Amino acid sequence: MNADRPAQPRAVVDRDLCAGVGQCAAIAPGAFRIGDDGLAVAVEPGGLDAFSASGASSAEEIAEAADSCPMAAITIVPADVSR
Repeated sequence: MNADRPAQPRAVVDRDLCAGVGQCAAIAPGAFRIGDDGLAVAVEPGGLDAFSASGASSAEEIAEAADSCPMAAITIVPADVSR
């Protein structure tokens, strides 16, 4: 992590729970994609502000994607929680 940049909340996909429905990629395509194995992956692991700053997907879209996951496989992890 960059020492000049404070820790940011991040989206984490639990690939053990993911069924590859693709709802997350449909709602926030700049933040999630479906990998070659058919499961969701976070495109930008740098945190929610990194998604928003890149114009990829807004934090609101990412939160909506997490809430919409039928398998509840996406978690928004607070910045103060270590990996």
